[in-house]
Amino acid sequence: MIVTTDIYKILFDKVKDFGIKAVYDGWNPIKSHLKEEAIVIVTSTPIEPDTYWERAYAHVNICVPDYLGEANTQRLNELERLANLWVWEGMSGEHDGSAYRIRKDSLGLERDDALKCSYVNLVLLFEILNVR
Repeated sequence: MIVTTDIYKILFDKVKDFGIKAVYDGWNPIKSHLKEEAIVIVTSTPIEPDTYWERAYAHVNICVPDYLGEANTQRLNELERLANLWVWEGMSGEHDGSAYRIRKDSLGLERDDALKCSYVNLVLLFEILNVR
C-alpha cells in the first residue's frame, strides 16, 4: 500500500537526478528569500480510489533564485527542458509491494515574489495499481 508520504519519499529519491541538494516538502516549505536552487515536492492531493489504478497528483517545483533582481530565464529554460526529458517516457516501480507509475500531467513556469524566485512547476500523475 502506498500513501502520500510514500509518494514524497519515492519522488525525493528520483529528483536527485537534477543534482540540486536542497529538497523541501509541502509540509515544511521554504520560508525566506531563496539563495540557491531548491526543489519543493508537494503531495497534498488525496489518493483517489478506482477499480484498477488509484490516482494522486504531486507537484515537483524546481526553484531558481532571481539573478540581479530578475528571473533567471536561461536557467529556468534549462531546468524546464531537463524536467520534460526526466519524465518524458514516464517512470514506474514498486514500493512496499505495490506497483506504481508516474506520468507528466503538466509543465510550466511560475513566479513567487515573496521568495524572490521563479520555478518550473511539474505536475505529475502518480498511479498506484489497486490489485493484488
